[in-house]
Amino acid sequence: MKININPPGSEAEHLAALNRSFGDWGDARRLQWCFARASSPLAADVIFAELNGAILAGVGISYRRLMTPAGRSMLAGILTAAWSFSVARGTYMRVVSEAARLIAERGGAVMLGFMPQDKSSGHQLLRAGAMAASTAYLWTSGRQQSPPHGRLRTCLLTDALIDEIFQRVNRRAGPGLRFVYPTREEFVGQFIDRPRPVDVFTDARDACFIFERMPRTLNLLACLPAAGDTRPAREHLAEAAGLAGEEGRELLAYASNEAALSEAVAAGLAAKPAFMTVTIACHQALAEALPDARDEPAAGTACLAILKCLHVENGDRM
Repeated sequence: MKININPPGSEAEHLAALNRSFGDWGDARRLQWCFARASSPLAADVIFAELNGAILAGVGISYRRLMTPAGRSMLAGILTAAWSFSVARGTYMRVVSEAARLIAERGGAVMLGFMPQDKSSGHQLLRAGAMAASTAYLWTSGRQQSPPHGRLRTCLLTDALIDEIFQRVNRRAGPGLRFVYPTREEFVGQFIDRPRPVDVFTDARDACFIFERMPRTLNLLACLPAAGDTRPAREHLAEAAGLAGEEGRELLAYASNEAALSEAVAAGLAAKPAFMTVTIACHQALAEALPDARDEPAAGTACLAILKCLHVENGDRM
């Protein structure tokens, strides 16, 4: 079996494999956005396992910056659109192991994965030594009642508004561990210039909501309260669900920790159990960002702490 990293001219075969594995995964525009964006902190990597010239498994690596509560940053590699054909047992972990090595080579500290709990991929990662936290994919269907204080209003996506939501995204989660986007270009590439149309809405208290319009759903990329807005997240999610219901769509969102999941359930959203996994790619890079993670036991403790406090929304994951 041969491992290939970023083989030239493989885009059509890669796209065909993704659509075969996931159903209607997407088109060439989505493939380009996932794996060939110039605005990412590092260019994405694609890894294939091949046998006799046929691609049997593959995984992408999307790179993001994480900011620690102490203000230190570290690079994380996110497993993106990983797949393997059922006839190719063991090839999934072959490409994932290569991904961890490559993330370390690129200067990354950790490898992150997001997957439903009913898929074998997460369990394979756990057996290989990854640590995991329970998360959830969220959705709501049917017509939701609008919150009593009013409906969301659409916003004209001006430069000033983009600047404002760029700043809010980087302030999320307060002192917690979070994804950050150091440049405006990187933020726009991740949250605004996406394969599907993106709209920004606001409510009566100036909270901003970034939605990606999918064929039958509204994908909540980020909810960004204004400074001083201390309302619980359930109120914001109820507003987002109300908008989706008015449009006859389902709302999609993500809960990355127990507190976020509790708020989502209180807002009336359904939840599908999921995993967020973390694998140490490079102990040295992790220790530079988290000085307490000097040895292997301390690094494991640090990674578990990452999972418990990391704030992730759908716009961060992919």
